[in-house]
Amino acid sequence: MSDHVDILGAEYAIVIRSEADDKKLEYCDGYCDWTVKLIAVKKQEREDDSLHDLALMEKQVLRHEIVHAFLLESGLGHNTIYGGAWAVNEELVDWIALQGPKIYAAWQEAGALC
Repeated sequence: MSDHVDILGAEYAIVIRSEADDKKLEYCDGYCDWTVKLIAVKKQEREDDSLHDLALMEKQVLRHEIVHAFLLESGLGHNTIYGGAWAVNEELVDWIALQGPKIYAAWQEAGALC
């Protein structure tokens, strides 16, 4: 996993942290702070009944937070409250993050990439 990503020309740092290192991660699996260009992902630790593929979970959270970063860097996250806050809607962001690899694969298969 890289420690930086380019989001529309802005360089975001990517960090994997434990809850002990970042109190913001007590109540979420990750966050995007556009004010300091940071994407933080909670280091997943296996518990008895938890997920088995923790690396997959961390990648999914990273994709989700990258989607947030794109929307925020586009200016779409700040003024969508008047339209139902669609650009910061967690379900929409999750859908894009989950389906993004499949959409990319379909574009690639169809020869639609530039």
